[in-house]
Amino acid sequence: MKPAKSPDELLDMYFNDLRSHFLEAAATLDRLDRAGIAQSAAGRRKLDTLLAAASVLSEKQLGRAERFLTALSEK
Repeated sequence: MKPAKSPDELLDMYFNDLRSHFLEAAATLDRLDRAGIAQSAAGRRKLDTLLAAASVLSEKQLGRAERFLTALSEK
């Protein structure tokens, strides 16, 4: 049986994809702000929901994917 990948190997494998996704999210949030979507009540709620879910990504405990999805479904 093949041994599991080390944390460094996993990071090397996923780093570029994660960087790309995070950059796209940041750029999209900037575009939304410039477009003024956050000015409508519905737009603000959606944006607040996304930002609350995004905060889960910086937590240092397992289960981030589940908490991320829960945060998206609670609003």
